[in-house]
Amino acid sequence: MFKHPLGKNKASLSGLQNIQLNLKQQRELLVVVKNCLTDQLAKHCSHLTINKSSVTLYTDSSVWASKLLYMRAVIIDAVSNHVSDRIQTLNVKVLNLQTLQNENKPKLPSSQTLKFLDKANDRSEGDKLSASMSKLIRTLKKNKLSN
Repeated sequence: MFKHPLGKNKASLSGLQNIQLNLKQQRELLVVVKNCLTDQLAKHCSHLTINKSSVTLYTDSSVWASKLLYMRAVIIDAVSNHVSDRIQTLNVKVLNLQTLQNENKPKLPSSQTLKFLDKANDRSEGDKLSASMSKLIRTLKKNKLSN
């Protein structure tokens, strides 16, 4: 049974360890939720967060969100059995995965911006910053041409 892992030793963890522990708890609770649902519903649950007495479950469409809301009591009971606090509320949010994938793509600078950076870069001998900037500009120009 999963009880709050941090307990009294919360202060002894570094920031990164605390984040990793929180993500591990979220993944484990997502598995718990998926196990209490039908296979069809479970495959549309993408992430879960918990904050005090509230759980937020993320899904990929509003249709599945409404179906998950019908399972509110089952999900709340399943999560409550694995944490020390009693869960009071369930929120279901829709993540548009296509939008998220597009947001993660880097935006390349325009040709005009690259020309401006190239002119502004002082190419002094032995200047590491200038050399790094020149490499960056060359790489960005090359990527701009290949896209």
